Amino acid sequence: MRTLEFKDVGFSVKIGKGKDATYKDILSNINGTVKSGELVAIIGSSGAGKTTLLNVLSGRILGGTVTGDILFNGEKRDKKSFKRDVAYVEQDDLLFGTLTTKETLSYAADFRLHSSEYSADKKAERVKEVMKHLRLTKAENTLIGFEGHKGLSGGERKRVSIGVEIVTDPKMIMLDEPTSGLDSNSSEVIVKLMKNIAVKKNLICMSSIHQPSSKIFYTFDKVILLAPGGVVYFGSTRDVLEYFSSIGFENPPLENPADFLIDIMTIDYENEENLQISLDRVELLKRSWSEYVSNNGDEYKSNTSIGNSLASYNPGLSEPKETTIDEPTEVWKNPWLAEFYTLLSRSWLRQRRDKSYMYATAFSAVFVVVLIGFTFFRKATGFSEAQNKLGLIFLLIVNCVFPVAMPVVPVLIEERGIMTRERASGSYRMSTFLLSTICTQVPLALVSNLASLTGIYFIGKLQYHTGKFFTFFAIYSVVILNSLGVALVFSSISPNVQVAAMFTPLFLTVFVIYGGSLVNAVAVTPILSWIRYIDYIYFSFTAALQNEMGGLVFDCSTNTSGTCYPTGESVVLSFNLNLRTIWESFFICLGMAIFYYLLAYWILRFRTKPKYILA
Repeated sequence: MRTLEFKDVGFSVKIGKGKDATYKDILSNINGTVKSGELVAIIGSSGAGKTTLLNVLSGRILGGTVTGDILFNGEKRDKKSFKRDVAYVEQDDLLFGTLTTKETLSYAADFRLHSSEYSADKKAERVKEVMKHLRLTKAENTLIGFEGHKGLSGGERKRVSIGVEIVTDPKMIMLDEPTSGLDSNSSEVIVKLMKNIAVKKNLICMSSIHQPSSKIFYTFDKVILLAPGGVVYFGSTRDVLEYFSSIGFENPPLENPADFLIDIMTIDYENEENLQISLDRVELLKRSWSEYVSNNGDEYKSNTSIGNSLASYNPGLSEPKETTIDEPTEVWKNPWLAEFYTLLSRSWLRQRRDKSYMYATAFSAVFVVVLIGFTFFRKATGFSEAQNKLGLIFLLIVNCVFPVAMPVVPVLIEERGIMTRERASGSYRMSTFLLSTICTQVPLALVSNLASLTGIYFIGKLQYHTGKFFTFFAIYSVVILNSLGVALVFSSISPNVQVAAMFTPLFLTVFVIYGGSLVNAVAVTPILSWIRYIDYIYFSFTAALQNEMGGLVFDCSTNTSGTCYPTGESVVLSFNLNLRTIWESFFICLGMAIFYYLLAYWILRFRTKPKYILA
């Protein structure tokens, strides 16, 4: 029999800095034992620490300090293996909407089942077994669902989220609010399924849950009741009302016991008079439980106990030691190439199924060819010809900046969220994830944009010269690579889509301003002139303009304005864009693109690295 035992466990967060720093105890002096086959609920009022306790016990707590001992099967949790032993189902269902149920579970099995222990057939059998246990067999070929395409129901999505975690055959499963957002019937199905799985698979199963129905409440074997600042009960759900009745709190007839318990544990902050009454009541509950545990002694502890905990401020508390999981000690389940191939195949499968994105990309390419191509279709002479070529070259660069970067930012942020969940359980390396993403987005961007650029090149009557045409291709390819690199960096560092959508175009707009067309490079104030040296638009415009203008002679005989460039080289010279050669500028841009991809890797590698704390 497996056990999870916690002794004098506490969790505190630091408030303030330096000598004025204090530590607030969110949880303290918590004791208990949970056995395999048991389904345990963590119920409490808002802010009581339900999720915090769940995260501490599962080794998923971030920040703060964990104290005490948490033993798994009588031994301290091993940082190399514990996160493989415990499955954690988050409250939000982070799933790819363009994959089916079976595909989602199959990819999870590919990532998380060791290739030396499971053949492809065994992994497929494992997926089939999980779908059967979770009653998902009928929905195995149904898409998860996304905006504009209805897929699984809310309950089915939650069951898929559970399946992703239990496909690895864990020893313990933790669920954070698994019934949130579900109707009562779906909620009941989820909890009953978890009870059956806990028994059949001999799992330790714990779940935080908010206001369950009476049927759901009594499906749990045991319950931990958390009030703000302390535990007020831990034991059988069948005995809980009898206990509270013994200390003077009687559940009204026909009232849901969970609602009754949450009501008496909640502090009412809306009314000053009710606030004091509720504070006194919670203190009484904590004190009564502490006395009950003390009076029952060893007999109670042998039946799984939790001691009272009291949240408080301790100004003089010294900072306890903490232990974090060291990710480099991770033993990967699959070889690097196998990981990369699986991630790449998933990425391309998702991309092919996103029909709206593919249609929009195709339409955009055609629209750009028609609009820009025919805008510059009519051949001008003299100064007008030079002006048109100048405008066309810069416009094409801008078209390879914003339309390339902005559409992929939300896609990358969605992938980042799922990647963080998958890597929290050691599914794959960061390098394989990022490279598979690049190998999906780069070809799509290059094919669509270079196709439109080809049409515009000939319709806009740029120089019909083989060498110049392929140089044109090379220059605009590195512009696309840089734009995708910028999108990767900002989608990696931004906390959400809104922030990324704000700062990505702002950053790119600065580069457009100093790109060499709108402002003469050498005429900018020295305080800002340095920007062009980190601006890939400036170097790509330098290369593209030299490539197109080289060898051109403009007819100034018909010019009536008094201004004319006699040759293409004079245009380049007038804009001071002759400081670097074509290929010097090209390789500088290529180096910048590589820098952006490496920076994105570094940000993702260390910013999303889960620094979980183990007691």
